[in-house]
Amino acid sequence: MEVAYLLPGQDRCVALPPQNGKKRVEYSYCTERGELFSCIASTVETAQDMCEQWMLRQERY
Repeated sequence: MEVAYLLPGQDRCVALPPQNGKKRVEYSYCTERGELFSCIASTVETAQDMCEQWMLRQERY
């Protein structure tokens, strides 16, 4: 497994092998404060939306 480091503000998207015939991507984002968000989604756009929702929830606390 490749170890990848993200600098604050960076994101990374990696295509994963299909599962049950469905495409998957692994998306990771490091906030400016160094917090890491990571998820597996069907598309990059879906993963980015999930990240945005996560960031909005983080701002409330």
